[in-house]
Order: sequence, then structure tokens, then C-alpha cells
Amino acid sequence: MKNLYYLLLLLILCSCEKEYPLIECDNNYPTTQGVVIDNQLDFIEGDWLLVDGTMYMENLDINDSYEISHFINGPKGSLRYGGSMYLFEDLDKHRTVWTLSFPENVPGVGEFMVNYDSTYTYGLNVTENNLTVTETITGSYLLLGGSSRPIQYEVLDEDNKIINIYVQESYENINGYNFRYHSKLKFVQL
Repeated sequence: MKNLYYLLLLLILCSCEKEYPLIECDNNYPTTQGVVIDNQLDFIEGDWLLVDGTMYMENLDINDSYEISHFINGPKGSLRYGGSMYLFEDLDKHRTVWTLSFPENVPGVGEFMVNYDSTYTYGLNVTENNLTVTETITGSYLLLGGSSRPIQYEVLDEDNKIINIYVQESYENINGYNFRYHSKLKFVQL
């Protein structure tokens, strides 16, 4: 009888429906657009100089998060943890310039340039609430390895023309641990 009791208890415990915890949203991404201005897209169109950058690292295995300055070892950095694979990922504090040119109609595809390089331009896919740097539609070269880079932005100061751009969310195994990371870059308008 005792064995039957343990068997029933074991069946009840093993057959219960498990509830798994939800993964918390990353709170480092902006939840609002910062300063609200009439036409955000018109405001951010143009040339932007990189003045600061931070990489937000999240160790998914041990549930630990921390920040790394892109420029802790000098003026050069990368959007990729292990070093840049593409020109888009190269960062040079106070020298890197991103140029955003929007299409005549939204949604549409405009142009994105790094450091005024008009020879190898990127596409800039623009919708009402999304910006994505893409491979250019023309040309046989792959500037992003065949992928795209969604970007989010927040206006920090309308008068001084300062924005943060959030970009390059990646998942990578680093030293045997699974990480998710993204970058927050601060730009001033030229």
C-alpha cells in the first residue's frame, strides 16, 4: 500500500503542467523617443558625428549584465565584440560620421553612408517607425555580409542636436558563455 501511495504521488508531481518564467525585456533599449518633436525623421536626416559609445552585454547562462565602453582602450572600437568584420562596424570616436538620407516617400529606401564614402553606400529602409541599414539594391558587393542592421534612435537634445542610436543586437558565444549584446552610440549633428 505504501508503494502505491508513493507511485500515485510521483505520478501527480510528474504530470503537473510546468510554468516557465518569461524572459525579461532588455531595458537598455529606449521605450520612448526621448524628446518629442514634430517630425522625428526630418530631424535625424543628415550627417552625424560619433562622440561616445557603449556595448551592453548580457550573459544568458548566468543572468549577468554589464556595460563596456567602446573607447576604453583608445579612440577606435567595433560594434562586434570580437572585432569588426565590415566597415559599418568600425567605430572611431570623433571621426566616424554616419549620413542618413531619407527617401522622398515613406515607406521607402533612402541612402546611408559611413564617413562620406559615396562609392560604397548602404540602403536605408524607412517606414513610419523603423529604420534599417541594408545592403544596397545595386552592386555586386556585400557590405553587411548579406544581412541588415535595424537601428532605433532617441532624440536627447533637440537644440544641441544630440541623438542616441541603438544598433547591432547580436547573440554570440564568448569564452564558453552565451551572450546577447547591443550598442548605444551617441551622435551630434554636424
